[in-house]
Amino acid sequence: MRNVLVMIGILLACAVHGEEAKLHGNIDAARAIARADRDFAALAQKVGTAKAFRDVMDAIDGVAYGSGSQPAIGRDAIYAAMGGDAPQDSTLEWDPVEVFAATSGDMGVSRGRWKATPKDNGKIVTGSYVTVWRKNAKGQWKGLVDIGNTDKAQ
Repeated sequence: MRNVLVMIGILLACAVHGEEAKLHGNIDAARAIARADRDFAALAQKVGTAKAFRDVMDAIDGVAYGSGSQPAIGRDAIYAAMGGDAPQDSTLEWDPVEVFAATSGDMGVSRGRWKATPKDNGKIVTGSYVTVWRKNAKGQWKGLVDIGNTDKAQ
């Protein structure tokens, strides 16, 4: 866990370097994590944010920060915190800009930018995120921890 926290700290200190994600560590695993992150974003566009988080975050150990004062833990809590089956009032898009993967190839971290666009033509909100990824026993990448913050108002 200490290594994960160190990776998160390093990621938060890094600057955005362009459109293609920079890959670090085990490059094959980093490439797979970047693909999983982008597939996650595409799923959110297709089925909605709450359902995408329900399906991609680890069912038991997944933790999502940013939807309240306390993190949501586990698939059902994350789904509920993100609005569950209620109609979405905005669309959420994101893209990784940097990915670090453990040498072992079974864990890593993606860092990127997100944008929420209200469906009522309200103000677009942007921010940054970090997602810790873990490969499960079936070889699938699942989100273990997701943390997002909002950019300061201009």
